[in-house]
Amino acid sequence: MFKVVNERYSKAAQNREKSLCCPIDYNPEYLKKIPKEILDRDYGCGDPSRYVEEGDTVLDLGSGGGKICYIASQIVGPKGKVIGVDMTADMLDLARRHQAEFSKIAGYENMEFRHGHIHDLKTDIDLMDEFLKANPVKNAEGYKRLQEHIGSQRRENPMVADESVDVIVSNCVLNLVDDGLKTELFKEMYRVLKPGGRIAISEMNKVRKA
Repeated sequence: MFKVVNERYSKAAQNREKSLCCPIDYNPEYLKKIPKEILDRDYGCGDPSRYVEEGDTVLDLGSGGGKICYIASQIVGPKGKVIGVDMTADMLDLARRHQAEFSKIAGYENMEFRHGHIHDLKTDIDLMDEFLKANPVKNAEGYKRLQEHIGSQRRENPMVADESVDVIVSNCVLNLVDDGLKTELFKEMYRVLKPGGRIAISEMNKVRKA
């Protein structure tokens, strides 16, 4: 399923796919500052950002092209922080390439987009890529070093730290996670939330064929 989802959303990052879009009413004041390319490639089914508050640290699971993050950034303001996590490199490229422009308009920087799987918020894929470039795996010993490195990173420098997030948002993404990984997904959500933290999810029912 991962391969299918990744390929579908990689294509959707390049060209707008109407079949992935749902008509949603967002606050137009927030949309004014968001680049059109991001607005055109938004594939959500709701607006969980309405549950975000000023000063929050926000985690967007499956942030895609970044629309909800760009909205949340304006809501939380300079005292808040927004972290988007997505597994699709093309979507991350879309979200990241407008950050500098947006920060100039907003007058502050409070967004980060990280490469990872939402059921594993400890492993930063970009950091893994950096390690592999310097330490290519050519044999069993190299594979062992990679596994040790990943374990060390997960323990000492997780992509999202324990109890560091005020509110988790997700917009039509959790249904794309394999059923066998759902338990890990919710364990990770619990791990990163601060005590008393909140979860705001916009989701569609998963249709099963008989």
